Amino acid sequence: MKLESKAKVAGKLGKVTCLLVSLSLLFLAVTTTTAFSKDNKSKTKPTAKKKLKEMCITFNELPVAKSFGEVDRQAITYLILDALKKHKVKTIGFVVGDQIGDSYDILGEWLNDGNILGNMTYSNQDLNELGIEQFISDIKAGHDALEPMLSGFGQKKRYFRYPYLHYGNTVESKKQIKLYLNAHHYITVPATIIIEDYLYNLSLEKMGKIPDTNKYYSLLNEYINHVVDEIQNSENLSMQILKRPCRQILQLRANRLNAVALDELLTTIENMGYQFISVKRALKDKLYSQPEAYFGTRGVSYLEMIKESNPDYLPAE
Repeated sequence: MKLESKAKVAGKLGKVTCLLVSLSLLFLAVTTTTAFSKDNKSKTKPTAKKKLKEMCITFNELPVAKSFGEVDRQAITYLILDALKKHKVKTIGFVVGDQIGDSYDILGEWLNDGNILGNMTYSNQDLNELGIEQFISDIKAGHDALEPMLSGFGQKKRYFRYPYLHYGNTVESKKQIKLYLNAHHYITVPATIIIEDYLYNLSLEKMGKIPDTNKYYSLLNEYINHVVDEIQNSENLSMQILKRPCRQILQLRANRLNAVALDELLTTIENMGYQFISVKRALKDKLYSQPEAYFGTRGVSYLEMIKESNPDYLPAE
């Protein structure tokens, strides 16, 4: 499926530029480089040559995460995809069905750039707060909303991510949802690095359309260092559980914060010794086929799920 001609794309990019100005995202993106060169407190420096670590970048809540303020979907998408292309990253984005609206062209831009899309249910509701049948209905509705586009673009595999990374807080709910997903050939994509980007995004929104420069610089540096901390925590947990590095899966949201910070964030991750890989390669790590029996109410990483598993429900060794 082709979305549009090159002429139409060029015209759309012109419109996107206007949208960027209207929301001051262009201002933020341009000043991001200055922010980090002027007062960079990042904890990482380029590493010496050695075997690269691997990381898959994923995005939740496409087309764009909900916000308390005005959201410019075209502008946010433009900046995220531009940063991904700059760093040669192929990612997977998980779509909330009832947020698609008239944004099929935006989702098409993700697919046209060689990324893939997955289902994040229709309403992005918490499994722990819904009945099993309700949640299955939500998965199906999300599937129906996204399927015409995936079929049209020829994406063969179907991927799923649980909202809030809540897999079910009872044995029965977890079992029934997993059976449904397996029966419908869904590949569940967990995460090993969970970022609280929604909190930093809220802080950015509170600054207004044209934030105070110093506060903006400080927020971005704080956010980057938060991500670095979480990556290092996951690395340590991987060594503790697996006795080796794992292929990491980073969870981000498609929001304003990541639109303006993604380029610097990806550079920082590269400087930590990582190369970016596809979700297909990431899931080939034996970590993700290792059994777990986590029934807690928190949304945690897959490594934490293994660590906090109930041994009574794990297969005998």
